[in-house]
Amino acid sequence: MSNIIIGITGLARAGKDTVADYIADKYNFKVFTMSDMLKSECMKRNLEITKDNLSHVGDAMRKEYGNDIVAVKTIEKAKKFPKSIISGVRSPEETDLFKKESSHFILLSIVADDDKRYKRRSEKDPKTETDFFARDERDRKNKGMGDVLEMADYDIENNDTLDKLYEKVDEFIKTIDF
Repeated sequence: MSNIIIGITGLARAGKDTVADYIADKYNFKVFTMSDMLKSECMKRNLEITKDNLSHVGDAMRKEYGNDIVAVKTIEKAKKFPKSIISGVRSPEETDLFKKESSHFILLSIVADDDKRYKRRSEKDPKTETDFFARDERDRKNKGMGDVLEMADYDIENNDTLDKLYEKVDEFIKTIDF
């Protein structure tokens, strides 16, 4: 049996984790979030776990160990399950590693308008628009996020209700050859 891995990419607050959780619950996938490894690293460095700190720690680790370091640590766990989701794919190197390590890797992009994403921010997100969107620019510049969005096998727009989002996810799942 081949292992299926769905990688989910998208800018902050596009709905990556919402989609990952929905697929996991409805279709019995195991979820791995790229930021989980970064949270552990923040704790080791005695840093508060905020979106900005996660982003900066990820940038520092990628600079020191290569752009696929977070993926290397995540794929080893994901490969142990027949159906996995990896949420938070940000670099072409991560995408390439997942394609190499999985017999069936699909990259799903979740896209939402900037105003919707900004309205969805949480307490852990930057408070100002300038700081919020600066993270997008860091992701594009430091990680190659723009390239990853273009590498997606499938795009889902998330500018409507949760029910509409879930309908689109169900349509996407129908395209997967289990």
